[in-house]
Amino acid sequence: MAPNRVIGASPQESVSQAQGGPAYDGVARRQVYLHAGQMFASAEPTLVVTILGSCVAVCLFDPVAKVGGINHYLLPLAVRRERSPRFGSVAVALLLDEVLGRGARRGNLRAKVFGGAGVLDGLRGNGRHLGHDNVDFALRALEAAVVPVVESDVGGKRGRKVIFLVDDGSAWVRTL
Repeated sequence: MAPNRVIGASPQESVSQAQGGPAYDGVARRQVYLHAGQMFASAEPTLVVTILGSCVAVCLFDPVAKVGGINHYLLPLAVRRERSPRFGSVAVALLLDEVLGRGARRGNLRAKVFGGAGVLDGLRGNGRHLGHDNVDFALRALEAAVVPVVESDVGGKRGRKVIFLVDDGSAWVRTL
């Protein structure tokens, strides 16, 4: 199996060593920008950046094997036979399979969940909104897969920029 896999359109990527940024630990990492509807998994040191509004990113990592991945989905449930990572029902299962396929052990997996903001006033209604539904789906799917969520930054009214290191599970979040 290839050490890296992106599902969805090709992400923007570069190779560099972060100097003084959140990943400045002396490790040279490839940098990938993950768009909505994409998923990335790797057994190589990689820094992944994504921007979230009502979308959710689930980050999985095995701190022993140093394998991890991240998805960025837009809607909780796929329609009909859709197999796109734009949908949480596809993206979470696909990410789990891809990370395990790169050498992670299920018992070592940890998760982080980010996003799910209610960014549009008109769609917040009675307190439930698309972002809330996206977060609910992620948490239920991870519970069903018996993967503990060790960190989350979800909800609110503002988007987030997420930086995730697939090899050690570190994540930085900035509200936009």
